[in-house]
Amino acid sequence: MTTFALLASLAILGYAAFYLLWCAQFPFSRCRRRRCENGRVYSRLSRKAFRDCPRCEGTGKRVRLGRRVYEYFRGEHKAGNQ
Repeated sequence: MTTFALLASLAILGYAAFYLLWCAQFPFSRCRRRRCENGRVYSRLSRKAFRDCPRCEGTGKRVRLGRRVYEYFRGEHKAGNQ
């Protein structure tokens, strides 16, 4: 039982380390809104009518959760060391 728990914890730590490195290398991913295409939200009736996506503010990208957590802890660390 302890070997299973050890392997599971190592797998979780490995995945967390991989995700942390991934967020450092690629901080942005594509917008998660269903109809957002490169920052534009097209009308359901016409492909000519569009507006900027309010979720990504027209960029088509969003900041990953891991990057937001990293930025939060970095800001807290900076604020505490002044």
